[in-house]
Amino acid sequence: MLRSRFHGVPMAEIDLQTIRDAIAGNAAAFRVITELQPAGGDGDKIFPPTYEGSVYAVEPRIINGQEEQCVLLDSVQSQANRLENALLEGHRSGDLKFPLVEVDFAGTEAAEVGKVSSLEAPHRVFDALFLACEVEGEENGQKSRKPFRPRKPGRDSSEHGKRLEKTSVANATALFELCPTALVFGAWDSHGARGGLGEKFQRALVSEVIGIGFAAGKRPASRLDSVIRTTKDLPVTKNDDGSWKLADEGATGTLKLSEVGLGNVTPSLVNPKTKTLNHGGVTVRSARQITVLSLPALRRLRFPIDEAVIPHAEKQSDEAAKREADHERDLAAQTVLAVLGLTAIAWQWKVGFSLRSRCDLFAECEELTIEQVGGGKKDPFTLTYDAARKLLDEATRDLSAKGLSWNSTPITLKPTEELARVVKRSRELAAEGN
Repeated sequence: MLRSRFHGVPMAEIDLQTIRDAIAGNAAAFRVITELQPAGGDGDKIFPPTYEGSVYAVEPRIINGQEEQCVLLDSVQSQANRLENALLEGHRSGDLKFPLVEVDFAGTEAAEVGKVSSLEAPHRVFDALFLACEVEGEENGQKSRKPFRPRKPGRDSSEHGKRLEKTSVANATALFELCPTALVFGAWDSHGARGGLGEKFQRALVSEVIGIGFAAGKRPASRLDSVIRTTKDLPVTKNDDGSWKLADEGATGTLKLSEVGLGNVTPSLVNPKTKTLNHGGVTVRSARQITVLSLPALRRLRFPIDEAVIPHAEKQSDEAAKREADHERDLAAQTVLAVLGLTAIAWQWKVGFSLRSRCDLFAECEELTIEQVGGGKKDPFTLTYDAARKLLDEATRDLSAKGLSWNSTPITLKPTEELARVVKRSRELAAEGN
């Protein structure tokens, strides 16, 4: 296990040259395996996520050559959201600087939503949310608004949108400059003008949390109301305005008092509606976060630039020199993306491992431990969130000299009136319980 393999091993902070060499060479990945324990200690019950059918994700895995019964504590998708939220916290605090796209609902009928960024939308910058947004600008001396991206082939859009339409693994420059996190966490342009034929970018950073060797528990549901004394569940009827009143004797269509949140609930291990056992949580022998940053996934990406932004000296060079410049540009961008992924991991450590109610975990080791997989034997590294911030600044410092842009000021979009109306109505329906 990790804690025994690296116990007492001194670790240096990972540096930019190490990351660059790993990508330029044949290293397979940077890996972080963290042993976790419940915050309440040995025997403390924790609650995994539940899936359709009110079940936990349970499966056998081969660990240290032995089959172990495991339960999923946090999925790849959920971990991606947590890592993205950690980056977003760093960006909004001003500590982390990287390009970001966001939609601002201020001034619309859904103003309470505030800002939603490409780190929060399910499909990142390719999400349908952004397709229903516009970019404010000026044209012929007049204020104008254009769709952020074209909804159909050949339709007009902002310059940002036109560039995103051309993105691919072989030409990821626009995505790198507008929303680089999409290249780290993966994205599929399935809602754009190309529909299902839109480009797919695989996840380079994958993480999950599992419980190893678990026992399922039981959970009683009960409530003692200090005001409503009777154990009888009195019948009530609801009024049109949402208030309620005691039902007349023999009335139909009544509700139980407990359904409006009052009265006692008899202690029970069974859900009265579904007649199945309540989710009872689990106790685990151990928990583990497994995080892998794939370097081959980053190596596949290419970052060509327009002739207009190629440095003058490069324009005058011969073909061999141009190929070398292209290689150096690709390597610089790939290195930045690797640093961004490692930064997300370091900042998640800063945030902690509170996965949901009654699922608080803590790392057994005191330092984040990063292993290089393949590419020659290396001692493990560590990375604090403060060092990660400096590493990201260092990695992006010379991008402009290679013809690449890295602007940390968010690109702010405005929702269409119809999007704002839909968002408002959806919230009204949710509040009504529909």
